[in-house]
Amino acid sequence: AESVGRLTADDLRAYHQKVMQTSHLLLVVVGDLDPVQLKQKIAASFAKLARGDYKLQTPPPITFTASTVEVTSRELPTNYVQGIFGAPSITSPDIYPMRVAASLLRDRVFEEVRVKRNLSYAPDAFLRSQSANIGGLYVTAVDANQAVRVMLNEILRLQREPIDQDDITAVIAQFLTTYYMSQETNAAQAADGGGWRNSLLFLEKLRAVTPADVQRVAQKYMHNFRFVVLGNPQQIDKNVFTGQASN
Repeated sequence: AESVGRLTADDLRAYHQKVMQTSHLLLVVVGDLDPVQLKQKIAASFAKLARGDYKLQTPPPITFTASTVEVTSRELPTNYVQGIFGAPSITSPDIYPMRVAASLLRDRVFEEVRVKRNLSYAPDAFLRSQSANIGGLYVTAVDANQAVRVMLNEILRLQREPIDQDDITAVIAQFLTTYYMSQETNAAQAADGGGWRNSLLFLEKLRAVTPADVQRVAQKYMHNFRFVVLGNPQQIDKNVFTGQASN
């Protein structure tokens, strides 16, 4: 709020001029349109914009050297917990086994935290789709220590125990169903980006993922979590979050 409050009209105008250059813009169109007519309309709309000299700068990968936890005191009925780790970028070959690993972890976390122990209504494991990418865990729980311990133990299982091929096949099928349901609208396809050619390879690359691939990326990326907690500091054992507590 403080940063936004300092912005002026001149700041906004300068920023608008900076980004509204054709070298800084990407136009994605999805639909049954005539390419010639489309290009004519695009030229008529954007031809007067300056080209500029914008060059894409890929952000460095997100990495953490150790697990950490920050607790912010809030008077809440439950504790809110999120932990993130550095994940492969969307252009990395590792993104495909990591998608499968994240989906498998999400299912296992839900089973262990909610179904078996009733520690949280909606525990989650997630993977973003960014150049400097992250994955992570999310849970709300009164007993945050036990919930996080269970979730971290599921990561250890993923890293150490052999994964059955049938489990991989089922997770891939589930992931693809969810993925393609999210791509039903033209707007969703346009927002996803990456080009239509890559979308055709998506299924092929996911189905090529092996149990060894999933275990490898779990070992490579799922560590050194950065946890943030909103809730009661007296209820949080930081050693559990940093992996230093005994089971």
